[in-house]
Amino acid sequence: MEVHAWRQALLAAATALTLCAGTQVQAGDLLGVTEDVPPFSYLDGGRFVGLANEVLDRVAAQSGLRVQRSIQPFARGLKTVEDLPNSFLYVVVRTPAREPLYRWVGPLDDCDVVVLTLRSSGMEFSPHAADARVLRIGVVKGSPAGKMVREAGMPERSIYQTPGSETSTRMLYAGHLDMVAGLSLPYQHQASRLGLDAGQLTVAHVLQKGYGCYFAFNRQVNEALFRRFAAAFETLRSSGELKTLQERAAQERLAGR
Repeated sequence: MEVHAWRQALLAAATALTLCAGTQVQAGDLLGVTEDVPPFSYLDGGRFVGLANEVLDRVAAQSGLRVQRSIQPFARGLKTVEDLPNSFLYVVVRTPAREPLYRWVGPLDDCDVVVLTLRSSGMEFSPHAADARVLRIGVVKGSPAGKMVREAGMPERSIYQTPGSETSTRMLYAGHLDMVAGLSLPYQHQASRLGLDAGQLTVAHVLQKGYGCYFAFNRQVNEALFRRFAAAFETLRSSGELKTLQERAAQERLAGR
């Protein structure tokens, strides 16, 4: 009931913003909904950090928009953004199936979708091997990885849906999963954050290269707000500042920060 009431309150606020005439900046012009997906977006000491949030900070400053943020499990975030016109989900892989569902701003990163396993397991991603035992592959509920794993030939009984990359990472290292599918960087970051050996993670199979990670807006978003956001992102990209942020984030990952 609390979640429902919270969503209804946000919906009422978003509707009010949508009905407002003109383009005056208002408190909470947009709601950005993210999941715990380090190193792109996560909470650290109550602060939203990671590459996506650094970009969002600069877009907000450049555009003058006030962006509220909420961190939710991915499947719940999908529903929240579906219900609220002036909202967007981040970080989202821009697949062909999702293309008509949102208005897109980005990309933030290439975001290849892969299948990972532990080096020590010696396992291979071989869905068509007749004598292969049933693999247990973790995918985040609501993510495109599950569909991609099915399309690669894995049976439904091999696919285990989890609420997020942290849960999948814990299950992989505990031996409850054989593999995980999704973006490699969040799994590497989660392993390090949990005190596990991230060097054990290895790519067993590439499901899709280069769809890219984006800000995905409700298609009913106020046009003026969307244009201001998109224009600010383009300024960030064309000025070279986005590339600078990406390079700094990569250096921090290499340094283990």
